[in-house]
Amino acid sequence: MKKGGILNPAICSLLAELGHTDELLIVDAGYPLPHDSHVIDLTLIPGIPRFLDVLRAIAEELVIESITIAAETHEYSPKMHQEILRIVGDVDVDEVPHHEFKEQSLDVKGIIRTAEFTPYANVRILCGSAF
Repeated sequence: MKKGGILNPAICSLLAELGHTDELLIVDAGYPLPHDSHVIDLTLIPGIPRFLDVLRAIAEELVIESITIAAETHEYSPKMHQEILRIVGDVDVDEVPHHEFKEQSLDVKGIIRTAEFTPYANVRILCGSAF
């Protein structure tokens, strides 16, 4: 049994498969999921698990080179915007309109869906290298 960190076997497997420049999407409950994507759906009840909890756990285990968020996040969910930036730390941040965010996210390696109901609680992570 793992001693700590992420215990979900599907997430552990996905993270182990990610390489430098692969992309991972962490999304809210309402995000439109592509039909042919590798989706890990964590939704239980509204708000559990929360987006920020999942992002925090992923950020502890993954080298993050940069992130992309919807530009609308800053206006509609300013606290969420601040927390996302705090959790990922000193990485490049790209903000694009939400419709572009969705279009650019079609080819990600995996998607983790949370039960978050806060508007625009979505982030695309560009994986970095530990070497």
